[in-house]
Amino acid sequence: MRPRDRLALAAATLVAVVVGAAPAVGQSITDGEPVHVAGPAATVLSISHRGQGRVVEAFGDVRHARRIAVIVPGVGWSGILVSDERGAGRRHPAVQARSLLAEMQRQSPHTPVAVVVWLDYDAPAGIDADAARSERAVAGAARLATFVDGLPHSARVSLVCHSYGSVVCGHAASHVDAASLVVVGSPGMDVWSRAELHTTAEVWAGIAAEDPIRVVPHTRVNGFGHAADPTDPAFGAKALPVGGAVGHNGYLVAGTESLRAIAQIALGHGAQVTSVRR
Repeated sequence: MRPRDRLALAAATLVAVVVGAAPAVGQSITDGEPVHVAGPAATVLSISHRGQGRVVEAFGDVRHARRIAVIVPGVGWSGILVSDERGAGRRHPAVQARSLLAEMQRQSPHTPVAVVVWLDYDAPAGIDADAARSERAVAGAARLATFVDGLPHSARVSLVCHSYGSVVCGHAASHVDAASLVVVGSPGMDVWSRAELHTTAEVWAGIAAEDPIRVVPHTRVNGFGHAADPTDPAFGAKALPVGGAVGHNGYLVAGTESLRAIAQIALGHGAQVTSVRR
């Protein structure tokens, strides 16, 4: 293919990915109806003003936890936004973390558990070339691997990767000592199959019926696009049940099958999850 043709194809791919992602990101950013989820205050594990601002927060006692879930958020988040819980809606990572923590505690009340919101990378701000490319995910993946390596080695760690966060997790997968990797609302993980992740972790993937990220084209041309749909049976991930989840931000909402299943997986009870047919 001639260079000019490759450039034209890359440009067309960029437009397709950006246009396809627009409804999901638009819904994600505007999905802000305030909700209240009871739970502990955030403990700041690290904070930085580099880039767009980065922060890592813990909910529960990470040092003594035997089960730790690490939530990796996607587009539209910065350290300042994560730290600000005023009027927080269901899309807010702190709200999602408390929901997951409460469900893990409900299912296994005698197990020490914790949930971490990890935003130690510069997530794409919105619908732009950064969201269609992987440079930010690659840079963040190395820091995610370092963070997980610093967690107590006696704890079972699971990654819960939402939206563009699943791209970060895709690049981190082979370098992270995680027992489980869950991706929801994913535009892709920059690989064409589960095998290409080169991980021994259980890999689960789910997408809600009304999640607009479904319309994002699963392609990769000249660095644009994020490759295969991880919920495609051909990809090889286990099918995460998502009953009750609505839209792009509903996977960690109380009462949903997805929250229940993610908690089971994070507790090490993935065998109890009833995988769904696609």
